[in-house]
Amino acid sequence: MNAIVTESGVGSELVIVRTFAAPRDLVFDCLTKAEHLARWWGPHHFDVPFCESDVRPGGKIRIDMRGPEPHGTNPCFGEFLEVERPDRLSIMLRAFQEADGSWGIEHVTTFVFEDAAGGGTTMHMTTVIKQVSEKLLPALSGMEEGWSQSFEKLEALLPELV
Repeated sequence: MNAIVTESGVGSELVIVRTFAAPRDLVFDCLTKAEHLARWWGPHHFDVPFCESDVRPGGKIRIDMRGPEPHGTNPCFGEFLEVERPDRLSIMLRAFQEADGSWGIEHVTTFVFEDAAGGGTTMHMTTVIKQVSEKLLPALSGMEEGWSQSFEKLEALLPELV
């Protein structure tokens, strides 16, 4: 896996390139279907007690990520911006809603899927931070590790689904 992180804050980007030993259709489905998302989303020791996904441009997605104490359950809301199965997927995600209705973080994550040399799927993920509160700014430093652990969980799930 390769990862590139730019400076933290609004406009920062996280790029991860990872190859999975599974066909593009399946990897795409694992990033869009609620029954699959709920099994791999979030870092190690986190789970997803609730997930729904309406996979179409403008369709809504909600993923409640639950971590060990003191993390609790954090709902993540969003919408699909682009859905081009099995080549491209773009999602706007928002989380950590404040009492005033503002979001602690909002980002657009785009996935591009290609057939990998020798089989499997190479996924290029780019997350661009659109908005982040001062309180959550330090959490951006853990975004690469969080996505990486999530993809480790996805990698472990894929053989069950092939």
